[in-house]
Amino acid sequence: MSRPQTQIERILSRHSTESPGAPVEPEDFVEVEVDRLVLLDMAATHPEFLAHLPHRVHRPERVAWVFDHLIPPPTVELASGLRKLRELAAAWGITNVWDIGRGGISHPLMAERGWVRPGEILANTDSHTCAAGALGCAGRGVGMLEVMNILCTGRTWYRVGETVRASLAGRLPPGVSGKDVFLTLARDHGAIPGQNLEFAGDGVAALPIPTRQAIATMCAEISAEFALFPPDDRALDYVRARLPAGEPLAPVRADPEASFAAEWSVDLDRVEPLVALPHRVARNVRPVAEMTSVPITRAVVGSCANGTIEDLEAVAAVLHGRRVHPDVVFTVTPTTSEVMAEAARRGLVERILTAGALVTNPTCGACFGGHMGVLGDGEVCVTSTTRNFQGRMGSPNAKIYLASSATVAASAVTGHLTDPREILGGDRP
Repeated sequence: MSRPQTQIERILSRHSTESPGAPVEPEDFVEVEVDRLVLLDMAATHPEFLAHLPHRVHRPERVAWVFDHLIPPPTVELASGLRKLRELAAAWGITNVWDIGRGGISHPLMAERGWVRPGEILANTDSHTCAAGALGCAGRGVGMLEVMNILCTGRTWYRVGETVRASLAGRLPPGVSGKDVFLTLARDHGAIPGQNLEFAGDGVAALPIPTRQAIATMCAEISAEFALFPPDDRALDYVRARLPAGEPLAPVRADPEASFAAEWSVDLDRVEPLVALPHRVARNVRPVAEMTSVPITRAVVGSCANGTIEDLEAVAAVLHGRRVHPDVVFTVTPTTSEVMAEAARRGLVERILTAGALVTNPTCGACFGGHMGVLGDGEVCVTSTTRNFQGRMGSPNAKIYLASSATVAASAVTGHLTDPREILGGDRP
């Protein structure tokens, strides 16, 4: 009798090029067919890519090009490189090109446009591709050389890692978000390099898709290879709403008897606003309420993890009737053009601007220290972006605290790290 499989094992098994459907086990190496590949504007900065261009592309209809990191281009060199990428896309027959002003940050954009599908494998050059797991899709970042292999063959390989299961129970209280759920995991369990994370439990059903996306995206910061939510009705409804009518889906779930390397549990009712301290995330997390003596000079909301319409609503709620502290520069970046347009329709952009914050175009920009407001020497930033290692957002002499968008907005108002429940109301311990 075959060994019961975890969700990721079943996906890898189904996509195996050697023995499709045959069970796989930890430590196996599996060559797989990749369903979808995403290229980014950063390809224009990779000399090994531009110097060894493929002659043709395997299944160009399954390849997308998203301009998201350095958008709009801040240098002549990059602007010229983007022109080259457009020419390549046309030559290779890639029609799924999300150019400047027409797309956004790749991970939320691909979900928004129906490119993230349960049971499939998605590859992308960005390390936060595990975001796809929010919809039960096996997403993982790969290097540029491996992207070239996938472009030409449609295949790649993965080592099968052990899997940890995180069981969620209850519901999140007001003022608490998916970022706080992730920070709870990072505080209580630390990093799991080489392993996968699968979410389960009755609490999953209560989590909206953007909340799941924030959690799955951030799992890169505890070194998870894949981070998967089960493809429940909410996930399937989200995907079906973005596909042509009748297009089939092939969701994959873990076998009920599957065994896991470890079992974690999170009581969502007890999660509180948390903050990761500089310069790492794993086991470096404290309650925001204990860190109110930390003054800030910069506040940033955005990134693939936390620039959704829900994040902008949280920011606007905190800023309503208030002003950004005079010593703080507050930047808000929506994830996609669609999110930005919806925020404008709801009046959120006006409310944020009126409070003294800056709203930028969708871009990765500040998150990775590329542009749109890098940190200077001695600055202290609280951000709902993805990483806080030294030098990530600019100067190596700056400090970065990671928190939810509500916490960032509350801190921008007071000028120091602040529990958003102090402003919004809500239960305190």
